[in-house]
Amino acid sequence: MKLRNSFFSLQALALAALLGSASAAHAEMTFYSSQASFQAAISAPVVDRFDDLFWAQGPGSLYREPGAGYGYVVNALKFDGSDYSSFYNAGSDADVWLSTDQATDVISFDFNYTDKVYGVGGFFFGTDALGAFQPGQSIKLNALDADGVEQVVFIENAQPGTFYGFASTSQIRYFEISAVQPTGGLTWVAANDLVLGTVAAVPEPSSGALLLGGLGLLGCGAARRSTKAKPRAENPRNPQN
Repeated sequence: MKLRNSFFSLQALALAALLGSASAAHAEMTFYSSQASFQAAISAPVVDRFDDLFWAQGPGSLYREPGAGYGYVVNALKFDGSDYSSFYNAGSDADVWLSTDQATDVISFDFNYTDKVYGVGGFFFGTDALGAFQPGQSIKLNALDADGVEQVVFIENAQPGTFYGFASTSQIRYFEISAVQPTGGLTWVAANDLVLGTVAAVPEPSSGALLLGGLGLLGCGAARRSTKAKPRAENPRNPQN
């Protein structure tokens, strides 16, 4: 399933309304710039390192199973969501980064295939046309949960060793990353070591009512290279649409 670069598509809003109507409490989503704080907010984490991707310019859609029932689909989309594009694995053979073939493409993670994802995070940054880290770049992160709660965060000077993540009290349905194109240049977004996790379920309204009633009774108130091992200059990526 594709999600346009703007999360406010009719399909996404309809899905959020349908799933969110079953919950009496509005979801809360929190952004984390600390991996330790993110890990403390979730449970049963799994990590998708992307190190099994051996191609240079790959498909436009991948189904991933990092383990423990966390299957998901990740798509490379045109910046306006109009069509699929292609992935590109940057980094190195020892540490593959999931990236895009074209600088303006968006990487969209679709978690509608599992009911476990309440937290998503990882390392997100910019790379150059040859797949190497490009310092001083800005990255856009966008998360949407089943209650329609959305957070958009812009990361300035994103680094490969800096972790960013979101956790919600409602299931996270979509997560997108893209590069903010610098003036007079190009940068390609990359993702590394994607972390998925779940959180403790929010009490059902009936359970909350019973709890309050009990307290009341008690009197208590309330596409670039052929392989990563070859020199990067042999297969630069497509710069733009």
